[in-house]
Amino acid sequence: MRVSKETSSAHQQAADDLLRDEHATATGCFHAVQTLCGDEFRNWEPESIWLTLDRRGVEVSVLNRDKILAASTLTIIPAFWWEVNAYENTTLAFNNVVSNPDIVQEASPAQLSWAVYEAELLYSQQDDLTDPPEFDREPVQYTAIVLFRAGYLRAPDLLNFAQRELDRLNHNGAKVTVKQVDEAWKALQKKDLPDKSFSDSPLDIQLGHLASVELYLQEQLQRYRRDLDALHR
Repeated sequence: MRVSKETSSAHQQAADDLLRDEHATATGCFHAVQTLCGDEFRNWEPESIWLTLDRRGVEVSVLNRDKILAASTLTIIPAFWWEVNAYENTTLAFNNVVSNPDIVQEASPAQLSWAVYEAELLYSQQDDLTDPPEFDREPVQYTAIVLFRAGYLRAPDLLNFAQRELDRLNHNGAKVTVKQVDEAWKALQKKDLPDKSFSDSPLDIQLGHLASVELYLQEQLQRYRRDLDALHR
């Protein structure tokens, strides 16, 4: 979904509003700047972007600046798929977290899942780009460690590129197998998840992990659609 280059005053106002909203998605912020400044803004220095927006009377918060830079960088240099710092920092920005180099900010499985989803959508929307790259060793290992520390046996669908590494970390075994979790998860009706309760059995614990990620994705996707719809009205 691309924003039309023919921008009406209503579209410009919608872009202004999105950039002032700290709950806006990274893609929403990216397209809002694209609406106001044109696609060439991706090649500008950050200060040029902020100065141009400031002249329009749009003050962009630190959080939304992080989102804009993370999104625009991803469309030019896709280090998200191969370099762990870019992977983590982009994930944090895409999940409304200001990056702080002075503290450890390990992303959660849900945050990683949304970042992977949004990054692939954003990358594929660019006319001058091919399909997103495959994940390299560093992001794969980072993702597997995050999942392992959170107690996952089966990776969420969008993070299945880390399943083999996760299996290696879970080599001591568990009271339920990855196959059992996979079959039970596929049998669940996703539309029923908001009202679904899970017990403390080993299988249900794993299903609860996956359900929490799925519900977070649904919530983020609703916001994503609202942001882009606002720019297209």
